[in-house]
Amino acid sequence: MMKGRLKAVSQLQQIAEQQRDRHGQHFARQQDQVGFFAQQLQALAGLKSGCQQEGSAGLNALALQNTTQVNTMLSRLISHQQHEMALMHAESQRTKKALEQSQVKVKGLETVMERWQAKQRYEQARKDQKLIEDLINARYKRPSI
Repeated sequence: MMKGRLKAVSQLQQIAEQQRDRHGQHFARQQDQVGFFAQQLQALAGLKSGCQQEGSAGLNALALQNTTQVNTMLSRLISHQQHEMALMHAESQRTKKALEQSQVKVKGLETVMERWQAKQRYEQARKDQKLIEDLINARYKRPSI
């Protein structure tokens, strides 16, 4: 009975470890994406600041209008990137929480396994001790010939 339980808990632990590993990989991918979005955002901000400096250099009306349009487009793109990065960060935090919960589940199953294995060892030692005692008692109960 106990061996069946140990086997079942062992299998549950393996499944929980696999889930934890998948959560960990997913979290790592999301962290990479957040980093990529942050780099893009920095690049766009640098491009916008460079574009604004060019616009103030005293250009003709057409170039100034083009610079203004570019600045507007860059502002929209930066705003969009910030929104996307915030969404990715939120998703990353959700995955991190799931990863932490998976780790807690794995630890709990490990504790159950250790406790049950200790109980099984104790019961086996008790059975062995009882067997030895029975052998000793049987030896002394033999009638003398």
